[in-house]
Amino acid sequence: MDDSLQCRNFSRSTLSQLREFLLAHPHLLQRIPQARHSEFIKLCGYVAHLRSRKAVEFFMIVFRSIEALADRPDIGAILRGAIFMGSRGWALVEPYLSAVSSLPMGARFLTPFTLCAESIARRDADCAIAFLRNAPIVVQSTGEDGLLKWGERARDALRAGRHVWKAARAYLEEAAANRCGTSPERWVFNLEQAGTIAMRSSEAAEEFIRLGARLCLLLNEEDTKRWVQTGLAECRTTEELCSYFSCVSLKALETRDGLVSGVALKDRVNSLTLLCEAYLGQPVKIRSNRSLIGVKAFTGGPATDGRTVFLPESVQGYTLLKLMALHQTALLQAHDLAEVLKDGAINETSIHMEADRRLLQRLPNLLGDMKRLAESLPELFPDCDSGILRENQLWWGNLLPEFVADTSKAVAQVKQELCDEAQLPPEIVEALLESLLAEGARDADTLLARLGKMLEFVDFESPDVEDLGEEVQTFLYKEWDQDLADYKLDWCLVRQRPVPDDPNPFAQELRDRLQSLVRLIRRQFSMLKPERFKKYRAQPFGDDLDLDALVRAVIDMRCGSFLSDDVYIRRDKRLRDVAVLFLVDLSGSTEEQVHGRRVVDIQKEAITLMAEALDSLGDPFAVYGFSSEGRFRVDLLTVKSFREQYGDKVRHRIGNLEPANLTRLGAVIRHATSRLDEMTAAVKLMVILTDGRPYDIEYGSLDYAMADTRKAFKEARLNKVHPFIITSDEKGASYLKKICPQTQSVVLPKAEVLPHVLPAIYRRLTA
Repeated sequence: MDDSLQCRNFSRSTLSQLREFLLAHPHLLQRIPQARHSEFIKLCGYVAHLRSRKAVEFFMIVFRSIEALADRPDIGAILRGAIFMGSRGWALVEPYLSAVSSLPMGARFLTPFTLCAESIARRDADCAIAFLRNAPIVVQSTGEDGLLKWGERARDALRAGRHVWKAARAYLEEAAANRCGTSPERWVFNLEQAGTIAMRSSEAAEEFIRLGARLCLLLNEEDTKRWVQTGLAECRTTEELCSYFSCVSLKALETRDGLVSGVALKDRVNSLTLLCEAYLGQPVKIRSNRSLIGVKAFTGGPATDGRTVFLPESVQGYTLLKLMALHQTALLQAHDLAEVLKDGAINETSIHMEADRRLLQRLPNLLGDMKRLAESLPELFPDCDSGILRENQLWWGNLLPEFVADTSKAVAQVKQELCDEAQLPPEIVEALLESLLAEGARDADTLLARLGKMLEFVDFESPDVEDLGEEVQTFLYKEWDQDLADYKLDWCLVRQRPVPDDPNPFAQELRDRLQSLVRLIRRQFSMLKPERFKKYRAQPFGDDLDLDALVRAVIDMRCGSFLSDDVYIRRDKRLRDVAVLFLVDLSGSTEEQVHGRRVVDIQKEAITLMAEALDSLGDPFAVYGFSSEGRFRVDLLTVKSFREQYGDKVRHRIGNLEPANLTRLGAVIRHATSRLDEMTAAVKLMVILTDGRPYDIEYGSLDYAMADTRKAFKEARLNKVHPFIITSDEKGASYLKKICPQTQSVVLPKAEVLPHVLPAIYRRLTA
């Protein structure tokens, strides 16, 4: 029977769409071997029930697949396998044909592969499709036997029931994405745990395989079981379960951290950084790999994006942690890691061995550490054939080619746009990017958006130190790095310089507008001024004899009474012993208006009223404005020092204060503490007017900035300085709770009330 007759016969029953397709494309059958026509028609018969457009797409896919496979000697077996898979579901045909075109030829492998795929399809078609689509990737890293075992693990997991299908599919995709870098035994264990979770929620079981299992790589199996059981016990809803097993919830992270044992990265990051920098000859950033959870192919081990070294937060021993850090640093030696990894068929083992080869050339003693950690390291390692190694070494980690490529592309795009449009110096762009990338941001649009927010109020016109003049003093201060759990010494340059005292109408206009309020405040504060000395007569001890009391005592004694001891005058020194330093936030956000007035003008008004009050009281006080533009440009603007008298020059300086750049609070607080430390007063106050949000170029994440600020406040208290923060920013209130839970603060309902309440606040603080 010829093909047209065969088609006509099929069309009379179920293949009318195929008949129309072949009549519309009469040349197609001529392009595939005659012997394959019947298989083509059988395969097309699986979609007879579909709508015309979908069926035609399927016909073309089958035709192109057969045409591409025409020269393979095992094409007959392939098409029989496709027909076999089609009997389980037409959607399996296309991924099956696509997969076998990339797999080894011959029935010896094709038959068990097809049977494995069919056994998975018998339980779940979606899992079978995931198996077929990822098979070409897996066979490259594991070989034929490894591929079949990879599929069999999914099949075995599905035997537990239909509820496990999402976890099994996730396993097939995740194991392929990380090139089966996780050990087979660990995957079996993870699937068992997923089966337990799936009894409550199949979605949560999927999240565990995709993300939660990575978080647990630092745990042994018993501790992982405890982590899973904690989640199941404490989470009630599906949403809570998914949040826990995807590691979004803080509870998941805290539970894991409580179970981790071994050497903590935070305790060794300083020594590791020095070691890696000595090896590489340039600065090396080391960060926790927690931010990589969710990155494709990441399995929880060491990794790099081509710029930063990411390490586990805890491992079993320092030797392993050291090798992890040095190996990733050796990978950074590649001229362009993104270029090296862009080839889809890269030999990861060869790349890792080449990195170890470079490492051992400089540090040959590390070979002993490697052999102690590896169970079966070849004698000639790393100069042996990469094919000898059966599995990745513990210290290698993940290469993450897509992650490296995306980072490289995003960095190039951001640099180009910022340098062209914003005309920023390249070194500033690089510093900003390093900070954001270390936090985990990778998308170019996200980076640009966050950088735009950071630079919103920055004009980059702040002069260099050498251009500031002789009146400028510079100071270096440390900064707390919570990731390192240590200080960065001499990290910030504070530039103390005077505010211009050019005459301006601000002070006079304020006095004219608030004349009665100024007089009232000065009168109230002058009443707080105590007598310098107070005499106490008839005391049992003192500085001088009280003659009147002495005469009375002698008379009493002659009259037969005892001689009283209360015959002295005691003088008490009752001076107010208070020094206060005011810090005024001059970041760009103070340019914003509240009811038609700028925030900075409201702050200036409050400081002026406070200065008038303190001048009448006699308490020594100083006023500084502050803003920053990176760690080398932290500006403290002197309005009034402790030693300077209050007068018109100070009033003019207050009037000349204007919004500037950003807010690096940690360095500002440390400098203010040093200024107060020079005072001998018994009570030292630091009053800060700010929006409460530390934010600066290369100041890390918000958590980093808050940790440094919190540390600076703690240092101030240790120096017997009492900080007090005043803010009118509602968001600032939440920042303050995190930054300074032990520091007094007040959140004003409205910024415009600041001038009226500041004197009252000061009276309360010094009462």
